[in-house]
Amino acid sequence: MLFDNSLDGIEDSDSQVNQALGMVNLAAQDWFDPFAPGQARDPNRGFRQP
Repeated sequence: MLFDNSLDGIEDSDSQVNQALGMVNLAAQDWFDPFAPGQARDPNRGFRQP
């Protein structure tokens, strides 16, 4: 079976399946929205030097 009708519309961010799977909306207008802003990297942490 190549098509599962129960998953039709899974790309819609309001879909229950989409939300349950934690899928990310890859629409162009959302490209620069952070995935988890509450878990952002501490800007004072610095970077490793080679």
